[in-house]
Amino acid sequence: MKIITQILILSLLVLPACSGVGSLTKKRYQNAENTIVLIDMTTRDYDLQNAGSQLQRAIEDAMVDTSYALAGESARYRLKYKVLEYDEGSRALRIASMGFSDWAKSKLRAKVALFDGRDMVGAWEVNSWVAGGPTGGTEEKLFERAAKEITSHLRGDF
Repeated sequence: MKIITQILILSLLVLPACSGVGSLTKKRYQNAENTIVLIDMTTRDYDLQNAGSQLQRAIEDAMVDTSYALAGESARYRLKYKVLEYDEGSRALRIASMGFSDWAKSKLRAKVALFDGRDMVGAWEVNSWVAGGPTGGTEEKLFERAAKEITSHLRGDF
C-alpha cells in the first residue's frame, strides 16, 4: 500500500511537467485582407448620435466573433451605418407589462452597408427591439442584439 501511495505522489509531480508549448513568430508583413473600419453616418440629432455611439461600441465588442480586425483608415473594408430610429421606451412599463405591450418596448432601426474600396458589397437594414420581461430588458441588450445581427451578416450567415 505504501508503494502505491509513493507511485501516485511521484506521478502527480512528474506528469504535469511533461507538457508545454512554445512559439516564435517573425513577421514583416501586414495582413490588410480582413481589416475593417466602422463609420457612423448618423445625423446630427443628439438622441440618434448617442444611439450611434452605443451601436459602435456594441459592434466593436461583437467583432471578436468575426474574422475581421478593426483598423484605421487604411482598412480594406468600410462598414458604414446610420441609425434611422431609436426609441428607448420605458423600462418600468416593460417590467409592469412583462413584455406584452408594444408601446413600452425599446426599438432601434439602422441601415448598414459594407464597402470594399468604393464598391458596395452588401447592405441591409437592422431592426432590434427589447420587449421586456421580469427585468424589463436593457438598452445595452438592444444594441448587443443589433450588433450581433450586423456581425452575423459579416460572417455570411445570411
